[in-house]
Amino acid sequence: MGIANRVVLLALTRIASYGLMFLSPLVLVRLLSVEQFGQYREFLLYVGIMQTLAAFSIPDSLLYFVAAHPESPWRVVKHSAVLTLASSGAMTAVLIITDTLAHGALVGPYRWPLAVSTLCATNLDFWEWFWVARRRPAAVFAYSAGRLFARLSVVIAAAALTHDVRVIVWSFVGIEGVRLALSAFALWWFDRSSAEPPLAHPWREFLNFCVPGGIAAALQMVSRNVSNVAVVKLIGSVGLAQYAIGRFGEPIVLALRNSISSVVLPEMVHRDRIARERSLALWQQALVANAIFLFPVAVLVAWNAHLLVTTLFGADYAPAASVLQLYMLVVVRECFDFSPPLRAVGSTRPIVVSNIASAATCAAALFLLIPRYGVAGAMAAYVLASFVDAAVLAVATMATYRARLRRLVPWASLAKVGFAALAAGIALAGAAPPGVPAMLGDAIAAVVYLAIFAVLLMLLRVPEALLLAGWLRRTVSGIVVRGV
Repeated sequence: MGIANRVVLLALTRIASYGLMFLSPLVLVRLLSVEQFGQYREFLLYVGIMQTLAAFSIPDSLLYFVAAHPESPWRVVKHSAVLTLASSGAMTAVLIITDTLAHGALVGPYRWPLAVSTLCATNLDFWEWFWVARRRPAAVFAYSAGRLFARLSVVIAAAALTHDVRVIVWSFVGIEGVRLALSAFALWWFDRSSAEPPLAHPWREFLNFCVPGGIAAALQMVSRNVSNVAVVKLIGSVGLAQYAIGRFGEPIVLALRNSISSVVLPEMVHRDRIARERSLALWQQALVANAIFLFPVAVLVAWNAHLLVTTLFGADYAPAASVLQLYMLVVVRECFDFSPPLRAVGSTRPIVVSNIASAATCAAALFLLIPRYGVAGAMAAYVLASFVDAAVLAVATMATYRARLRRLVPWASLAKVGFAALAAGIALAGAAPPGVPAMLGDAIAAVVYLAIFAVLLMLLRVPEALLLAGWLRRTVSGIVVRGV
C-alpha cells in the first residue's frame, strides 16, 4: 500500500475514532450539569497527564524501532512492554505518595481511580504504533475504534443511569482493566519473538532514544495541559467545562496531523539511509498536506464558532466560542510539525528544549492573562506557547540539516494554500441562501467554501494538491472498475 493510501486510511481511522470521542461531550453535557461535566473532564485531564508520564514515549518509539529492526518486531515489542511496566509502576507510586503527603491537594478524590486507570490504560497499549510501523492501518482502526466505542458506551451508560461522577469514573477504570486483560492475551497469542534474531544492545538503544523522547513528551504534555490545570485550580470545574468545549475539536485536528506524521516518520527513517534529500522532500510534502487539510478547518470554525458551540452544546457553553476561535491559531501552528525530521535522525533532545520553552512561556502568560480574561486568557497563553515551541523546533531543524528556513519549508506552496483558504472565505459571507435556518445556511456556505478552496488549489497549481487530486482520481477509477 502506497504512502498516500496509508495516510488517508490512517487519517480516516483516527478521525472515525475521535469522531466517537466527539460524541461523548455532546451526550454528557445533556446528562450532567456544567459542574458535573467539569468534574468528569478534570478526571480525564489527570488521566491524560498520568498516561503521558507513565508511557514516557516508549510505545510510540515503535515507529522508529520497528522500522530500524524489521527482522525482530516482536522482540522490540516485548522490550517496550517491560520498560512501560517499569515506568508506569514508578509513576503510579509517585502519584500515590505525593498526593498522600499533600493531603489530597494534588488530585483530590481521584487518587485511587487515577492510579488504577494509569496502570490499566498504559500497559500493553502499543498496538496502534506497532501496526502503523508494520503498515497495517486497518488493524489500527479495529483496535482504536473498538476501544473507544467500548469506553464511551460504558461511560455514557453510567451517566444516563446514575448521573453520578464517581460511578462514571470507576466505569472508565473498569473498561480499561478489561482492555489490559484482552491485550495480554493477544500478545501471548501473536508473539513470535522466539523465532526472531536478538537485538544487539536493546536496553541501551531504547534508553538512548526513549529518555529524551519521554522527557520531551512529558514536557509537551505540560505545555499542552498547564492551561487546563490552571483553569481548574484558579477558576474551578465550571471554567474547565467551558475551556474543554473550546478545545473539543483538538483530537480531530491532532488525528489529521499525526496520521501524516506517523506514516511519514518510518518512511523518512528508511529514506534517510539512502539520501537525506529524499527524506526531507517527503517531510516537506507532509507540511503542505497538513496545510491543505487544516487551513480551511481554521477558517470555517473561526467563522462559525458561536453557532457551533451554542447549537451543539447549548447556551450555557456560549463563553467557549471565543476560546474556540483562539484555538484556531493553534490549528494553523499544528501544520508546521518539525518533530519528524528531527526524530528521523534520532535527534530528540531539541524536542525537550522546545517543550521547556513552551511550558515556561505558557505558565508566565497564564499568570498574567487568566486574572484578566478568564478562560479566553488561558487559551491565549496556550496559543503563544505553541508558537514558541514551533520556533525552537524550527531553529533546531535548521541546525540539524544545516539549511536555512527558506530551504527547509516549502513557503511557495504554503503561501498558495493560505491564499486559497482566505480567498475562499468570501463564500462564507455570501453563499448562505436567505430564509433558511442558520445551521443549514452555514453548512451550505461551508460546502461552497470547500469547493472554491479546491478549485483555487488547482488553479494555483499547488504540487501537493495536484498529487492528492491524481491519487483521488486513481482511487475512484479503481473503485469503479472493481465495481463494474
